[in-house]
Amino acid sequence: MASPPPPAFALAALPTSSAPSSAFFAPPLTTSRPTSRPHSATRHTIRAVHPPNKAPPPASSTASKAIAAFAAASILLSAPSLPPAAHAPFVAPPFVAPAHAARGAKGGGASFLSASGDVNKDPESLLRWSLPISNKPVRELQTELEAAVTDLRGLKWAKVDNHVKAASRLLNNQTNKILVAVPAAARDDASAVLASAADRLHDVEAAVTDKSTDKLTKACKDVLGDIGRVEEMMVAKFPFQVPDEFSNLPQLKGRATVEMLVKKDGDEPFDIEGTIFKEGKMTLVLDGYSAPISAGSFVDLVNKGFYNDNPVFRSDGFIIQAGKPKNGEGFTDATGKVRSIPLEIFARGDKEPTYGITLEEDGRGAQGTVLPFTSYGTLAMARAETEANTASSQFFWFLFEPDLTPAGRNLMDGNWAVFGYTTKGENFLKGLQKGDRIVEAKVVDGLQNLVTAK
Repeated sequence: MASPPPPAFALAALPTSSAPSSAFFAPPLTTSRPTSRPHSATRHTIRAVHPPNKAPPPASSTASKAIAAFAAASILLSAPSLPPAAHAPFVAPPFVAPAHAARGAKGGGASFLSASGDVNKDPESLLRWSLPISNKPVRELQTELEAAVTDLRGLKWAKVDNHVKAASRLLNNQTNKILVAVPAAARDDASAVLASAADRLHDVEAAVTDKSTDKLTKACKDVLGDIGRVEEMMVAKFPFQVPDEFSNLPQLKGRATVEMLVKKDGDEPFDIEGTIFKEGKMTLVLDGYSAPISAGSFVDLVNKGFYNDNPVFRSDGFIIQAGKPKNGEGFTDATGKVRSIPLEIFARGDKEPTYGITLEEDGRGAQGTVLPFTSYGTLAMARAETEANTASSQFFWFLFEPDLTPAGRNLMDGNWAVFGYTTKGENFLKGLQKGDRIVEAKVVDGLQNLVTAK
């Protein structure tokens, strides 16, 4: 039987740690919860909120990561930070999925659980589920293939075979019902992509016959890539109206892909699990459908070359933070002022993001988000210590094991603005330390979706 969480007084007695010199913070590790406000009647009103006011101490070991993950699951807006894990007299409490997540687990594993009921850690799956579409056959097809990959981890070959056969039936019998959801102008292209998926599915079937885990993983990934492209084609128009008060800010009305090149300080090589790399290359996918202002600001700055030769100034095993300019705390626009953007959170079940207030402050702290902190390398905006609406150029990668910080329970979700995921090269984050740098970031796809400020 799992040990219960420690009494509150045991945590309150822990010593505090000092904050870093930067006035902008990624989420600190604190030990209490904020007081919830009544549910907001107006979601677009910008409000000042009070995020956690201390930064976490460095987490330099597996034990400290586990302790910090517990802290992330019990964040308070005003409380002392946790000390190093070796001095923390407690263990993490058992995880119990909240009711809203359990109801949405099957098929809509979207943003909380995968089709199997496990925490969904796959960034590409999370991006597929976050698309604003409702075509049932394509979602069922996606679910079967993702479940096959999940069951493969336990070598449950009979279940894998059943999922693959179900996917094959759907692809053979439901193609017309899938294509009808694609706008006419893109339907021929979608038909060709589905044909490619059908061909690739033969590789999946062969891998099941051979019981080859490596081949099956790759083949399923290829088919799911095709399915994801068709799903993106189904989005005929941007699904909601961004409030006019933000028309002065760049917005991403769709998706964009950024390639980022990183190097270590002094051009030392990366040693990733025994393999040496001179430099690291990562692929970041930014989701404007779920975070148009946060993703739009980031893509705009990438396109301006702002992040080129930009240093990492925090790396503690919890997050990696970058994006601070040489002078000041954020990007300065043509007016000479720092361009700030509002806190932007898209809660599950909502039709548009909530702006300027955390879900905790909005009385919905346990509600899941469309883009959760469940994937290693989740991208989110950093902001000032005591104001929700001060994000600018600084951002962070979230590093913790998502099983320890599941969506809807970690209190990262709904308090910090996620705008995308690292889909390739995330292993380089393991070697990225303070003083290392972003050599270059460039938009390689989706720049046409960027709407510049009016």
